[in-house]
This record gives sequence, C-alpha cells and structure tokens, in this order.
Amino acid sequence: MVRVVTFKKRVDFPVYGLQFSLDNQLVAVGGGGANNSGTKNKIVILSIEAERKRLKETSSLELSEQEDCAMSVATHPQLPMIAAGINSSQEQIQQGQNEQCRLYDTHGGRIKQVNTTCTSSSKNPEDYQKITRFSYSGKYLLTGTTDGKVSVLNVSKLSVVFPPLRFQNVQDADIDTTETHFAIATTKALIILSVQDGTVEQVIDSPCLNRYTQCDYRACRYVNNKLYAIVNPTTKGSKGAFVCVWNLNKRKPYPLRKARTCRISRKNITSFCLSDKGDLLAYASTDLSVGLVDTSTLRPVLKVNKAHGFAITSLSFDHTGKYLASAGADNCCHIMVIPKTLILVVQLYS
Repeated sequence: MVRVVTFKKRVDFPVYGLQFSLDNQLVAVGGGGANNSGTKNKIVILSIEAERKRLKETSSLELSEQEDCAMSVATHPQLPMIAAGINSSQEQIQQGQNEQCRLYDTHGGRIKQVNTTCTSSSKNPEDYQKITRFSYSGKYLLTGTTDGKVSVLNVSKLSVVFPPLRFQNVQDADIDTTETHFAIATTKALIILSVQDGTVEQVIDSPCLNRYTQCDYRACRYVNNKLYAIVNPTTKGSKGAFVCVWNLNKRKPYPLRKARTCRISRKNITSFCLSDKGDLLAYASTDLSVGLVDTSTLRPVLKVNKAHGFAITSLSFDHTGKYLASAGADNCCHIMVIPKTLILVVQLYS
C-alpha cells in the first residue's frame, strides 16, 4: 500500500484555475464574480514549504468588484508572467469593450498588470475566457471563450496572429511543442490547425467506442511529440472515461494516425494535466477523486478518493514532477506529494 502525503491551504475564494510558475510557485485564481462583495476576486501566488508540509501565500492581487473573477490562468514557461481570462465590468461588456485577456508581470514578487486585449466581443456577461494557454516557448498565447471563439496571439504584442476562429462547443485547446500546429477539442471533434494562418489540417471525429458507445471530447494536451485527449461517454448506462493518445511522426507529424485508447477512470473526467516529462497523467473525476496514470502503459497507478469537497476545477504538476496541485469550488488548494516509489516504478518502465 502506497502512503500518499497531502496538505492543503484554504483560500477565501473558489478556485477556477491554477498552474505552477517558472520558479515552481503555485498561481491560483478565482473569486465570487462581479458585484459580489462577500467573496473577493483574486490572483494569489503560493509557495510550497516541503519540510513543514504547507502552502504559504507570498503575493496576491485583489481585482475590482465590478469585474468578474479570473476563470482561467497560464504561467509563462520562460518569464515571470501570468496570463488570465478576466471579464471586464458589465458596462464595458455591453459596449463591446471586454478586455478579458490580461497579462501580469510577477517579477520581484509583485503582481502587476502589463497588457490587455479583447478575445471575444460577446455582449453576454455569462460568456468568459475558459481557455488560456502559453505555447511551449511562450511565443504564443492560445485563448478560447465560451461563445466558441479561439485566438492565437503573439505574446510580445498581445495581437492576434490571424483573425479569431469560431467553433461550437469548444472544450479545450493546446499548441504542439514545435509551435506549428494547435489542436481544438470540441465535444464532437478534435480539430488540428496551422498556427500561422488557422488553416484546418485535420478533423478527428469523436470516437464511438465498441461501435455503440457515443462519446464527447473533454480536453486535449500535447507533450513529448504526443497528443492526449480525454473522452467521456455520453450514452446512457456507459461508465468510465478514456484517454486517446496519438504519436506525432517527427518527419511528418500530420495527419495523425490511429490512436491508442484506454479506459482510465470509472467516472467521467472533469480535468486533467500531464507532467513536464510526460511520464504521468493526472485526472479529476465527477466523484471528486484524483488519479494518476502511467503514460507508458496507460494504466492507473494511484487514486485518491474524495480529494475535494466540491467539484475539482484544475490540476497542475510542478516542474520537478514531485507535486500535484488541485483546486476547486471548496475554496482549497491541495498538494499531493507524488510517492517516490511510484516515480521510480514509472521511470523504470518508461
């Protein structure tokens, strides 16, 4: 029996996004939303004190009560920089001036806004930027909003590389490690596009497992010349979520060939992430559990039941692969210490 060490920190807001920064500090964002004086909208930076098994807040920024809370966040891979999706005030939204894509400088322990832009002109205050993701080098920023708009921005100017695209039921998106293509996961298709001009290169329909079980794509992520996609069954009576993995050929990565598919959870998956090395996959499911999967075998290797009290919204490995952070609507950030024996076993068979 592997003993799992966990510790947590309670914050004063529901957390909708978190990710480890370049220096392995944990950035968490969330809040109560616009015009909610009872629950603040905040960006906080937390450091792990390993010996004391605790999270310590090192910096925070309280956002305006008139604006929405941050619904997504990404940390730059090479600079002390944060990108977040934060709706402007309802008045600005109605005027079509929603500056929901924001960049923050975190140099010196301070969180300072340095640039903003609009990624959707929707006048519906319920629409928000649900996807915020830097490319592998940090040259590009990929965003997606709930009204279906997807944008690739040049980070240095925070300007679009090509006009925004629109799709139905956008769930997730990510840029490949060569920064030449990106994938968009909609519920019914995985779409591969060119980073340069947005040209569609390939469309992969959602799989129909066992020829009878209808499925939806939930999330996608690139790592180590592989594309991972989480697939949740939608057919009544079906149980368990799957992962699909495509290997990218170095000489000709696209079109993608046949995927490896394996069930990794008995419940539908709400969130997932991959370690920097690509050896571990973490997922959160609807039963509030958090699980780990060895990517070389696609076999589950660890599961923590009832990891949170409410829905788990976000997961992130630290850059060493020693810690897994999770957060959700229960106003808590949790840290799981990945067991050393587990790391050794995964490395041995990778």
